[in-house]
Amino acid sequence: MNKYIQSSFDLLSNIRFFNLATHDPNAESVWSSTLFYIPKYNPLSLIWYSKQDTRHSQELLINPRVSGTIYSSITTPDSSLILAGSQFIGHARQVPDDELQETYDYFFLKTYPDENIRKKKSRPIADYHGNAMRRFYELKVEAWWVYDSTGWSERQDDARVSVSLNDLLYPPKN
Repeated sequence: MNKYIQSSFDLLSNIRFFNLATHDPNAESVWSSTLFYIPKYNPLSLIWYSKQDTRHSQELLINPRVSGTIYSSITTPDSSLILAGSQFIGHARQVPDDELQETYDYFFLKTYPDENIRKKKSRPIADYHGNAMRRFYELKVEAWWVYDSTGWSERQDDARVSVSLNDLLYPPKN
């Protein structure tokens, strides 16, 4: 597996927050939100839940085209910076009721693998449909890039390297 694919899976497996950028064409600015997510594969998607009245949730109803980032940075004792990151574009949507049970089960199983902890920490499914304020959302990734610090120093222009979504269908078994 090449280093860009490995870096992609490392980010998706170990970082649980992403930045989501949305845009209402009638607004004067783009909006960015930091959200907790769980990755889903084949095809690559990010799953999260939010309240329906948040700006990003409202903007997704108007314009489902989004972009985002996942990144990790560590400053070492010698003040060096270790940086890993990805950028992506895609379409996001509210998960419809007929897909809710499957999404709910997947999200909370991956969030809390231990069944006893999952039972204590998971909100009931009723909190995500009907008159409830929260909804699950899914972002289907359409293009993915990772940061390459060595490539940036060599090219002096763009540190992003495109990774084929076909290479991100199945995460490696650990």
